[in-house]
Amino acid sequence: MSSSHRDWRSLSSSLHTHSEFCDGHGRIEEYARAAAQAGLGAFGASGHAPLPFACDYAMPLAVLDTYRAEIARVRDELEGTIPVYAGLELDYLPGLADFYAREFLTRRFDYFVASVHYLGEPGTDPWAYDESEERFVHEITVRHGGDARPAVEDYYRRVQRMVQDVAPWDVPTFVGHLDRIALWNRDDRYFPTDSQWYRQIVDDTLDAIRRAGLAVELNTSGWWKPIGRPNPSAAILERCALLRIPSILSADAHRPEHVARGFDRGFRLLLDVGIREMIVPSNGGWQRVPLATKETSGPLAPRPSPAEESQWNP
Repeated sequence: MSSSHRDWRSLSSSLHTHSEFCDGHGRIEEYARAAAQAGLGAFGASGHAPLPFACDYAMPLAVLDTYRAEIARVRDELEGTIPVYAGLELDYLPGLADFYAREFLTRRFDYFVASVHYLGEPGTDPWAYDESEERFVHEITVRHGGDARPAVEDYYRRVQRMVQDVAPWDVPTFVGHLDRIALWNRDDRYFPTDSQWYRQIVDDTLDAIRRAGLAVELNTSGWWKPIGRPNPSAAILERCALLRIPSILSADAHRPEHVARGFDRGFRLLLDVGIREMIVPSNGGWQRVPLATKETSGPLAPRPSPAEESQWNP
């Protein structure tokens, strides 16, 4: 392992992880020790947050305090080995602000991963677009006559509302797997990602994220999913670089051995799209660290001109 490889890994963290408390496999301590063994600089548990309705992949509300206590135990156990942070992946739905405030904000989590997994109305007909391709096709057929565009636009509008809602919480937060709505859309099977309407709604969403001051993860797990690429796409990451939206590398690990899966490849992708720094947890907030190795050293790129910011190269 080269010295430059060790350098960037020690500055990286794995904060998007799912243990046996939700739909993952393995104990939190196993994940944390795997992160330390991989040479990472920090680990965070981010179990799927409880929802106020039946859900087979999220934590039950009744175990939330046990989950928090287990993270604290692992943090103490591994003190001096690797920093351990307590997080949640928020499965955002509009209209649940009181539930979030009562159950999550009062428990002093270190960070949140803010994600959209559901479309539809939370009180009547929420549906998980990423449950299966069959479910996705069924829903767009029944609801929209087989046209995926309304569902895609609903997804991005929900992300926009989500970042506006969570920004005032004053808790370090990054947006989870942005563009996950494309999970089943390999080779643009269901909607054209090079269309003007798609580019526009993505740009509107990135503008909302930038204004909210949130970060976007490069979620490497997409390389092992039907889409066959990470979330978000390289084209969207290029837009993030131009807009100076902070980036973080994550694995969305559901097994301890996946805690840093795809990080080498993801790190190179960040550099290839023009991202020259990423965020890591530090003292109750985020710290920006430069992505510099022996092969990629030098100052950050200058701020793009308005003309450059208006360009999109899929």
